[in-house]
Amino acid sequence: KIRVAARNNQKIPEGVALDNKGRPTTDARKALKGVQLPIAGFRGSGLAWMVDILSGVLTGGNHAGKVKDPFDDFSGPQNIGHLFFTFKPNLFVNNYSQRIKENIRIIKKLPKIKGVKEILYPGQNKFKRFQINSKKEINIPANIAEDIRLLRS
Repeated sequence: KIRVAARNNQKIPEGVALDNKGRPTTDARKALKGVQLPIAGFRGSGLAWMVDILSGVLTGGNHAGKVKDPFDDFSGPQNIGHLFFTFKPNLFVNNYSQRIKENIRIIKKLPKIKGVKEILYPGQNKFKRFQINSKKEINIPANIAEDIRLLRS
């Protein structure tokens, strides 16, 4: 989203990124030269650090900011590490499907703050958009369409 905002000369929300000097910025171009802030403050930082450890340190890949920019730095291999976890829920409980449906139903019935129509579970909004977008034409900004055309040639 930051990259798209930069290309379209749009601002980004406050609290999303810092510039290359560590100052908060709403300028998407400056944000691309700085860092994107993790969600949820220090908790998000902790989660991001754990992902860095599991997918970088543990796998032998680059970590701690050493991963090259995959959009702008083609000077050599990215050396990106990947770690995948697979869980078989029924190894833990026999009725996982029933329990997760119950969990979602309970969470969705919780009281909502003013202005919130529905509590969404992770991935639900994207899936809804996928269903809608797969049935209609998607408008792509001209500059992005041109980049795609250039990549295809």
